[in-house]
Amino acid sequence: MLQLESFVFNPFAEHTYVVYDDDTKECLVVDPGCSNAAEESDLFGFIDGHRLKPVLVVSTHGHIDHILGNAAVKRRYGVEVAAHREAQADYMRSEQQSQFFGLPFHGEFELPDRFLNDGDVIQVGNSTLEVICTPGHAQGSISLYAELEGWVFTGDALFCRSIGRTDMPGGNYETLRQSIKERLFHLPDDTEVFSGHGEPTTIFDEQRYNMYL
Repeated sequence: MLQLESFVFNPFAEHTYVVYDDDTKECLVVDPGCSNAAEESDLFGFIDGHRLKPVLVVSTHGHIDHILGNAAVKRRYGVEVAAHREAQADYMRSEQQSQFFGLPFHGEFELPDRFLNDGDVIQVGNSTLEVICTPGHAQGSISLYAELEGWVFTGDALFCRSIGRTDMPGGNYETLRQSIKERLFHLPDDTEVFSGHGEPTTIFDEQRYNMYL
């Protein structure tokens, strides 16, 4: 089974996840948001200290706070960055977003190397994660479902008692509500939800207590 380590990076308190197989040491880096050398050192220190072997970086969407560390991880470990094709629109707005939010921009926000589609399966060691398209917060937003472990990584689609903002380019409130209700709420009740910000929650709790849904 997979193991999980989370980090909180950049001024937006964004969650970066390292999902790894302790037997094979393969790992997936989800939304590396490290914005400076110290944060990169924290991420790399964990990966190297546990002798992990990154196989892929996955962006749940293309907003600047979730992709700040993509280039650094790619450069250090020689891995590809994967995202949904429609997330390219936000990648191309990276400099504009960084200026607007006051985040660092180093001219390294190249487009993803691989595109992920709904239903794709990502292999990490002896386990898998399924790609679930959950648009509404941003173009090309995806979630990652680890069925065996009972986890779902929702990016900024679903939070503990909240949902992602929909006032940025590509956002749509009704589309986001539909994504959550038709795609995420069909997962088992005890599925743990690991979001891009905030505390973990469960599908059960969000179905019953999330006032936005």
